[in-house]
Amino acid sequence: AYLHAAAMVKAGIYLVARLTPGFADSPGWRPTVVVLGLATALLAGWRAIREYDLKLVLAYSTVSQLGMMIVLVGGGGRDLMLAGLTAMCAHAAAKAALFMVVGIIDHATGTRDLRELAGLGRRAPGLFVVAAAAAASMAGVPPFIGFIAKEAIYGTEAQAPALGSSGPYVLGAAVVASMFTVIYSARFIWGGFASKGQTEPSVDVAEM
Repeated sequence: AYLHAAAMVKAGIYLVARLTPGFADSPGWRPTVVVLGLATALLAGWRAIREYDLKLVLAYSTVSQLGMMIVLVGGGGRDLMLAGLTAMCAHAAAKAALFMVVGIIDHATGTRDLRELAGLGRRAPGLFVVAAAAAASMAGVPPFIGFIAKEAIYGTEAQAPALGSSGPYVLGAAVVASMFTVIYSARFIWGGFASKGQTEPSVDVAEM
């Protein structure tokens, strides 16, 4: 959980953040970083809402959020960098907890397929509370730090001088990516913990 949420996958973000002060005004830097970052955020977000493996949902959601962080830390400007680092901290905290939740679910039930999980929220209410809080932060629900990060992203992308005339387009793409975030966060909780219309837990959940 630590490696996937807070260390290994952040190496690229750290590298871009370190290089941005020296290269942000170089020809080609900002368009490349912004276009690739937004494309990553949107395409991975789309993939995340189509997966059935809970770990793959989190994996693609991580890729999506890293794409947005690349836009922020690589766009140039103090406010964009601060928003990017805030998003990075919020992501690390929420995603570490969620990866641990998936590990517990897999160990207890023997499956990560959301189609085979039903009634887990009733069988493991404590785990459900932790997962719901982490997913709410990931989706940007107040008062979690994820909400603060989303507000920082919207505010800086709408007004950042470094983005120039492309600011509104970047903001629009960020809003769409955030919509994906809400969808796959809700899908994670529903898929992992909801009863899904069944009066009894699914076979894998009942045997835990």
